[in-house]
Amino acid sequence: MITIPNYTTSSTPFTLTEKTTFPLNQTNYILELYSNQLHGNTLLFLTGDTSLNIDRYNYYSINLTPYNLVEGTYDYKVWQTTGNTLSTTGLTINDVVESGLATIISSGTTAQPVYNAPANTQTQYVFK
Repeated sequence: MITIPNYTTSSTPFTLTEKTTFPLNQTNYILELYSNQLHGNTLLFLTGDTSLNIDRYNYYSINLTPYNLVEGTYDYKVWQTTGNTLSTTGLTINDVVESGLATIISSGTTAQPVYNAPANTQTQYVFK
C-alpha cells in the first residue's frame, strides 16, 4: 500500500524496474488511480526517478493538486509503455508492472474539516 498526500508534492516509492520488460531508456510509466468511492480513474505520468538504486526501488515525485482528487482509498496500477500518450488504450494486463492499494490523505496545507459541537443545551447523563 502506498500513501500519497493531497495538495503537496511527495516522493512516493514503487518497485517498477524489476517487472519492466521494455528497455528502460524507452519506457514511460503511467500511474492509474481508480477511486473506490467515486468509481472513476485518473491517469498521470511518472517521471524523474530519484531513487539511488533503481534495480530495487523507484521514487517518483507526485503532486495531485491539478487532479482535485477526493481523499480516500484508490486501487492503483502502474503501466509500462513506450508511447508518449497518457492513455491505457491498447495496453494489456501484461503491461502492468505494479498494482495495489493507495490512500490519498490530506496534507497539512489544506483546511481540515471542523466539527462544531452543538450548544451546551443538552442534558448530560452519567451511568454508573
